Amino acid sequence: MLVRANFFEEPLEKESSGDLKLFAFDKGGIAMGGTFDHLHNGHKLLLSQAMLCSNSRILCGVTTDALLKKKVYAQYLESFEARRQSVIDFCTKLNPRITSMPEGKGLVTFELDDPIGPTGTDSELEALVLTREVAKGGVMINEARERNSLHPLRLVFVDMILSEVTEDDNSFSNKTSSTYIREYIAKQADKHSE
Repeated sequence: MLVRANFFEEPLEKESSGDLKLFAFDKGGIAMGGTFDHLHNGHKLLLSQAMLCSNSRILCGVTTDALLKKKVYAQYLESFEARRQSVIDFCTKLNPRITSMPEGKGLVTFELDDPIGPTGTDSELEALVLTREVAKGGVMINEARERNSLHPLRLVFVDMILSEVTEDDNSFSNKTSSTYIREYIAKQADKHSE
């Protein structure tokens, strides 16, 4: 019986359920991007999926503060560096190897200051990990790649996580989101300031 201390240390035989294989994009790697504000389970699911797609190169764009000024409850957004560090810390917990690889390999975080970033020009990339909420962004990236005479990226979708909230005996569900977390923080701040 083979036992691993860490699932990511040694790739399994490239097989899994469905047509997506574990570490299927190890040749050129994958890309993803997001705000990653108040890192929640939806973010963790997205990052986990990315790490199961590639064990060698993951480009992760973290949206810059300048692009987030119009976000709801923007005053409760975490700083770029705090959001970036949350991504690194979570990925390191999943796979300590991923953040100690040589430069250009493993987890590479960068400031995402436009919707396409390096995905429009990086010829080595193989796939993009995203949610269906931003599927149009994946199409836009592949259109940019086509203009640059690059192969399209395979779009790997991660499903949303729903959260159930009970407030004043009313229960409702919505997707897990940083906006909801910031709204909660704002309401708590209002309660404490009264």
